[in-house]
Amino acid sequence: MITKIKDTSILYVEDDDVIRENMLWFLNRRFDQVLMAENGAAGYELYRDKIPDIVLTDIKMPVMDGLEMSRAILKENDKATIILTSAYNEAKYLLGAIDLGICHYLLKPLDREKLDASLRHCVELVQKARILSERESYISVAYQTINSLIDYSEKNLDSSINLSIQMEWQLNRIVEGFFCGEGGAATHSPACLIMTLTNGLAGQPEWLMYETERGMPLQKSCFLDHPDLDLNLSVGSHALYYINEDEQLPDDPLLRRFVKHFSRFGEKPRNLVWYRNGRRVLCALNYPAPVTAGDAAVLKNLAVQSRYMDAISAQHHQTDEAFLYTITSLARAAEANDEDTGNHILRVGQYCAAICRRIGYSEELAKIIAQQSQLHDVGKIHIPPELLKKPGKLTDTEMSLMREHPLYGAKIIGNHPRLEIARNIALHHHERWSGGGYPFGLRGAAIPLDARIVTIADNYDALRNRRSYKPPFDHKTACRIIMEGDGRIEPSHFDPDILTVFSNIDGTFDEIYECFATADSERTSDVE
Repeated sequence: MITKIKDTSILYVEDDDVIRENMLWFLNRRFDQVLMAENGAAGYELYRDKIPDIVLTDIKMPVMDGLEMSRAILKENDKATIILTSAYNEAKYLLGAIDLGICHYLLKPLDREKLDASLRHCVELVQKARILSERESYISVAYQTINSLIDYSEKNLDSSINLSIQMEWQLNRIVEGFFCGEGGAATHSPACLIMTLTNGLAGQPEWLMYETERGMPLQKSCFLDHPDLDLNLSVGSHALYYINEDEQLPDDPLLRRFVKHFSRFGEKPRNLVWYRNGRRVLCALNYPAPVTAGDAAVLKNLAVQSRYMDAISAQHHQTDEAFLYTITSLARAAEANDEDTGNHILRVGQYCAAICRRIGYSEELAKIIAQQSQLHDVGKIHIPPELLKKPGKLTDTEMSLMREHPLYGAKIIGNHPRLEIARNIALHHHERWSGGGYPFGLRGAAIPLDARIVTIADNYDALRNRRSYKPPFDHKTACRIIMEGDGRIEPSHFDPDILTVFSNIDGTFDEIYECFATADSERTSDVE
């Protein structure tokens, strides 16, 4: 029984009515959608309108022959899949087909087995091209997402209040201004300010207290003895009051509970301003003189500024997390068709971080290199899966294709400043200190340092894992090969300074490998 090929269309072009009708029956049994045309001109127009996956055409036809039509189609789409048929075994037709790059040329009368074989091969080409296109589309979308996240983060980085430390510093300056005024001297300010600050990660309010005494610097503390207020209640969700000494409190249960909390030890708050919006609470207490609507407006302005900084902080954390998640997802998409599975990209990142710390990189930069090194093999998304997993030695042609993945990786990552490290790593991690690497054959210090670090980390992890051409090696064997060579890997391939660092901390590499191996086995046990 013949199984229909799903989601694949074919255009058949033939000027002989009888042959065309007979072929229609043959093709309908094999394809979901079959298009028919009686000459090359009609076939070309139908191709432009419907864009079928495969074109099967006779050569000698009126109006426009099959070669002319094929030439026009390939001008529109140089990857079009075309089968030519002819009743004439003439060299000019065969040479014409070869010149166009068409590899399927069948003589009439058509042998059904040969035609079936050609169709199956064309379907396989179409399906592979479709899968590659989908992967490239995924990469494009993922990369656009990364760029949009980067651009959004950079807009925040251009602000003076984007990072957590900077935000805290800026908030302290604003509060100091609230207490001291523009001139820097306290005129009419409260003795105490209590406020909630929403934590950008956990989403839970943190209570802060600022206190001041004449001649003393502003004191800030985390207020642990905060009142038991349900800030999710809708009651008084948006309220602004200013209440002077001996005035009756408004009928707001949250404000009343707050004042009662502070009156437990006999000292009733006086001359206060209260502002609440959702879970954000600010209360300025014990002004030296009666408060007015102006004091309330100043406190509300402080609340708005603190809320803005709080929102920026939360967005920065979320954007940064999304950016890192997308990097990891993109790296794993490339890894999915490779021999390197599991936690390879994470291990390489941790090896790199260990080297970076040893050579004096800051913890922040070591973290960035650990993250961006995950994209070192992202270019393999362009390499056919069967080539990545092929057992045994690659042919020269296959090796040439494999050696293009650093170029593909650099193209995917692009030239965004925040991904410059990732791009350098992807492009140069197969270069060798002694020369002879790829894609450019750089040597020595001409190879970016970050790429030199990844080179030794990637090689170590490759040695520890099973490959189609080798068994997995233990830590001792992997170190010996890197330090002494085995004919395939030589110490001269690596930056000698990085090699020295590796020899001093190779135990850390083993710990990282075993840690992730344990995590993998635990997850496997959980699934089982």
